Amino acid sequence: MKKTLITMVLLLGALLSACGDGTQPQTQQSEPAPGSAPEPASVKKSQLQDVEPAKVVSLSLKSLGLPAGADKVTPSGAVSEALIQDGQLRFVTPDDIGENQEAEFEIRSGATTSVFHVVIRSQRPTSAEAYDDSSSSEEGPLSPDLIVEGLGSGNAMTGAPLTFRIQGVSGLDLKDRSRGYITAVGNNDIRFILEKLWSFNPADSSFSISGPAMQRILGSLPIGDLSIVVDFESKDSAFGASYSIQATKAETKLSGKLLSEQGGPITSLAGRKVLLKGVNTRIQAVAVLDAHGGFAFGQNVLPDIYFLTLSDLHYPNVIRTSFPVYEGSTQAQVTMVVPPGLGVDTGANTAKQRAAPGSSAVQSSVTQDGKGPPPRSIPAAKRALAPTPLAAEGVDSAVFSATAAEQDRLVNKKIDFQVPIGTESVGVRITVFSEEESLIFPKLGSRSEAEQLIKKYQQSGVLSKKDRKYIDTWSCSVVGLPDTELSANNSARELRIDQGKMTKTACVDVAEQTRNAALNISGSVSAVNIGDDLLPTTTTVEIILECKKLKSSSAKIRVLSAVFSSPNKNSYPVISPITVGDEAKGNGNLDGLYLSIPQSNSNNTYTIPLEVRYSPTDANITEVNFGINELTADRLFNSPIFANDNLLTQAHTKEPGLIKFPGLSLPVFANHRTLETLAVMVRLKGSVGGVAVNSDPAEGGRVEFGGKNKFTPLYLAGDVAKLSGRRFGPRDDGGDSWATRGTIKWLLENDLQYSGHRYRFNDISSQHVAQTRDGRSIMDHAGHSDGRQIDMRYADGQGGYSDALGGQGKGEHIKQLINAAAAEVKKATTVPRSWYYGPKLEALQHWITENRTMLEIEAASRSSRAVYIGQSFIEDVLVHGKFPSNSVTGPIVIPLVSAWTEKPAKISSQPHHMDHWHISLWK
Repeated sequence: MKKTLITMVLLLGALLSACGDGTQPQTQQSEPAPGSAPEPASVKKSQLQDVEPAKVVSLSLKSLGLPAGADKVTPSGAVSEALIQDGQLRFVTPDDIGENQEAEFEIRSGATTSVFHVVIRSQRPTSAEAYDDSSSSEEGPLSPDLIVEGLGSGNAMTGAPLTFRIQGVSGLDLKDRSRGYITAVGNNDIRFILEKLWSFNPADSSFSISGPAMQRILGSLPIGDLSIVVDFESKDSAFGASYSIQATKAETKLSGKLLSEQGGPITSLAGRKVLLKGVNTRIQAVAVLDAHGGFAFGQNVLPDIYFLTLSDLHYPNVIRTSFPVYEGSTQAQVTMVVPPGLGVDTGANTAKQRAAPGSSAVQSSVTQDGKGPPPRSIPAAKRALAPTPLAAEGVDSAVFSATAAEQDRLVNKKIDFQVPIGTESVGVRITVFSEEESLIFPKLGSRSEAEQLIKKYQQSGVLSKKDRKYIDTWSCSVVGLPDTELSANNSARELRIDQGKMTKTACVDVAEQTRNAALNISGSVSAVNIGDDLLPTTTTVEIILECKKLKSSSAKIRVLSAVFSSPNKNSYPVISPITVGDEAKGNGNLDGLYLSIPQSNSNNTYTIPLEVRYSPTDANITEVNFGINELTADRLFNSPIFANDNLLTQAHTKEPGLIKFPGLSLPVFANHRTLETLAVMVRLKGSVGGVAVNSDPAEGGRVEFGGKNKFTPLYLAGDVAKLSGRRFGPRDDGGDSWATRGTIKWLLENDLQYSGHRYRFNDISSQHVAQTRDGRSIMDHAGHSDGRQIDMRYADGQGGYSDALGGQGKGEHIKQLINAAAAEVKKATTVPRSWYYGPKLEALQHWITENRTMLEIEAASRSSRAVYIGQSFIEDVLVHGKFPSNSVTGPIVIPLVSAWTEKPAKISSQPHHMDHWHISLWK
């Protein structure tokens, strides 16, 4: 039996690596805690960007601000394995235990010691999340912790009795007004109402569901992720708290073994680890190898695409495979082949192990008892063709390529290349091409063509509205180049943005490494055609010598990479919400990357770190421009729009091939609020060899964050002319009404009373969705970090949204109206046949009618995903149609008001919503 404690927020941030040229997470120097002993002058403390569990992480020493001579690292906390090699700090993160973990690295370089702190963020938190959206300073303290007993590892439902107990709370009568349900994520038609199943224990104010009842529930639930929602409220409405718990029902046991190319077990790695990552489920786990190369994961897994990687700090992410787990599988066995020559004793002489030309070596594979998806209808002309032979390799170059056509079989090519003594630079170009994804969005000339093609695909079934789960995968890892990480893996779906193709390049200085000896480069490229044997995916790595000489022969500047990072210089996470809700239910923050685009004045309250790498490294860069480009159907249209501002006028550091902005303020883009999603670009101006040149945005310069490059722009709704007069509440630094284009449109649309035209609003989102380290918005909300969540005044019952009866002062004026109406009813009960009780009751009746009408209209709209109203006296009158139990009448029905029996399911009562109601939108 497992006890799960609430942490007040879910922490879901992630650091996603991408094939690149060594750009690394931002580090922020930490201030000493008040009252703590001062650190020695030679000790520097910094904060790393958050990382994921069950992952090999490689960070450039150069980007960490450390000299290449740093030679010793001592890990502590949740990380026990760390190494400095090839100018990188490498470490392995632990299993995902359902909560965040922390680690520190002490790195010595001569007499200097640097300490780096990192948070390992759980991708599937098991703690209950309390819904505390409003500022605790405005509406009382945050909700107490919730203990949930009866869930297994990873919050797996086992059929054991389930108990909910609020920590530190007893003696409250929660029986009559508390409620809850269990539902399947993505299928709201499957729902179990808990009030019918649980029993209340007044001794500790807990609720319990019996084992037989839980077994019946478990038997009726589908395989997949589940959501448990519980709302507790005392009989007198003095206490209220709402929680959600993410649970799961999984039945697939995953195990496997490591084999040599000749099929023999790998017996030399006992105690080493293999790392698992689910592409869609975010399952990330660690298993330990036994003496025979076998392993088994202790927790059942869900149907998904998975990557399995051997934890190896000397050859990071090189030994890896990918495979699907299909629906209906109860057992899945994976074999992962370890090629010779990668520092692993594969049990026999390397030369003997190599498969002879034309022979059949063992391949990585998966066997399972579930069935894959039905075959797709692909025209014969579009089926997989034999790949075109690559050009012959020369002494100064090499090509390593893997094309996957056979279903669910890994195709892997080992990288083995020697850089001769005296070589100055090495170039690497990584290309991934998916024929499957190239067919979805071929090169088009206009946005309308793309929209018409999407509609056609959805109608034909080639592209369903619910995208296919089983997508081809690819992986690459190039090891041995100094201070450079070239490692990534992903599903081919991410290639859709550019006609199924992705290309990354790097040009690395190796003069020091090849001064007296040759330099060995190793690694692997691989691909898997998952779900069918149609439309192959190919991963290619090209290596070429003396890339700098080739580039310097022509006067040209090229942006190799441009990367935003988080946290910012003030240690606030930005751009990506740490806590993400259940998208199927529409609650919480929607996942994504959010950038605040100023339209009048540039604001530097919450800035963003930016690193730009370019070639040739000796180019003289005199200007850096920032641009935006509209995306439609994940495709670029038109040319980017660049601001005239030179970013080099802001604080930055420069070194050959690299420009770092510790805190970038974005320039103004006036009159560009029509953009829904965008790509962000940087353009360099300067000279090469005395010749003035500019970088070409078409050849590089697209900015990424965590391996992704599609951003949702936010604009200040409060600056829009027709909206500026409809604000209430105090303003926050950096702006507190940053909103998507769709949110602003919703606030502006139509002239009808309940369509949004007249609503008065307060908080939406902070600049760049800045957050605290625990994932709350910097404005002190649990949500409000996606530009789509709005706090608004209640209708005042008089045709408007005035402050007093709109909720000002924690709803005190509304409460006074309710009490005054109750007093009228109490007094009038002595008058026989009286139907008019007084003006206060009439005003309350109008208040209830207007708010119910308004909320019903908004909940019925396709644009809304969730609506929250207050608990306590707000819920009493608005939902139950009764006076509060502590009123002079007691909890009697309000005259001429009935219970809100047709309240839409989107509307729920939540704590801390007495002075406003809340809506979450889809766009």
